[in-house]
Amino acid sequence: MIGLVVASVFHATPVQGAILTRQEFSGDFTLVDATSPFLTNSLPEKSEYSGFVVYSESGTLSDWELSVNNLNLNLKRGSSNGGNLTPDVDFELDSRSNWNLVVDFGIAFDAPRYTLEKTSSSEITLTGEVGRAGTYLYQDSAANITLSSSSTSVPEPTSLLGLLFGVGAIAVSKKAGKTK
Repeated sequence: MIGLVVASVFHATPVQGAILTRQEFSGDFTLVDATSPFLTNSLPEKSEYSGFVVYSESGTLSDWELSVNNLNLNLKRGSSNGGNLTPDVDFELDSRSNWNLVVDFGIAFDAPRYTLEKTSSSEITLTGEVGRAGTYLYQDSAANITLSSSSTSVPEPTSLLGLLFGVGAIAVSKKAGKTK
């Protein structure tokens, strides 16, 4: 039993020495295309944006956030879209520097989808899709992007064993209390 607990805890923790890369970005988006006159007239020409993505070498997304001021777009991990719609997040990593983050609230029901893409070391695009109203594309060819990497590792066995022994002691004392 204890072996199963130890195995499951170690399996759920990051691999020792795993590299996580965090990329922060900020800048000014400019509207470069809108598929309908309604969108052209209602969307701002420019908007400030900021956010970050954290991903592993295998391309697994660990954390993310995106904020676009003039679009009132504030998305982060675990966010929802008004009617309790939680997004389906898809992340693809083509190389160490290029990635594609799709936040989809269910485009089939006219809920929005946002695609944030880092296409090079100096360019970010934001594509919005709003169901029947069409799509729009913002672009920043002078993106401000900072990159940092950090290593994570499994917890020390002494602290993990201490936790297991503590839980075991509580369980034994409760069982002993019931037998009296």
